[in-house]
Order: sequence, then C-alpha cells, then structure tokens
Amino acid sequence: MININEVESMTPYEYEIRMLACQLKRLDREFNTHMQAWATRQIKTTKGKKQEPYYKDFKQFFDYEKREKEILGLSLIDEQIDDATIDLLRNVNK
Repeated sequence: MININEVESMTPYEYEIRMLACQLKRLDREFNTHMQAWATRQIKTTKGKKQEPYYKDFKQFFDYEKREKEILGLSLIDEQIDDATIDLLRNVNK
C-alpha cells in the first residue's frame, strides 16, 4: 500500500487481516532462512567421535507449527489441558 488514502479508509478488521498476512509472510521467510541454515549444517555434519549435530531433526531447530500458532493467537495451553484439569476448573466455577 503506497496510497495514504487507502490506509486511512481501511476498517480495523481489514487492518488486522493485513497485519496477520504480513506476519505470516514474515514467518515463511523465517522458515526459509532456517531451512537454508539447516541444509548448510547438514552438509557440514561429519560422523564419528561425537561430531553429531546438536539438533537431530529440523523441527527441533525450527518449529513452524508452534510459531504459526503464536502468530494466529492459538493457545498452546489449550492443547495441554487434560480431563482432570477440566473437571477441576468446572468444580471451581460452580
């Protein structure tokens, strides 16, 4: 967007959507950078006498899904709540 009139005429919802798109685009660039670093490291890796890489797989090096959830605002805590915790919260809120 170059025209300031377009920016001024955006609704708050449209602004949020554009900002989210910008963050996701940045995440893709971050992923590509990490993938390049990972590939470079894998090429230089040698076996023997404990010269193994620190990260065994790419997901340990860069967790794309985790970063995407952070950007999208999805709670990682929601995925970790078990049934006992849900029952406890229900009892407290009665």
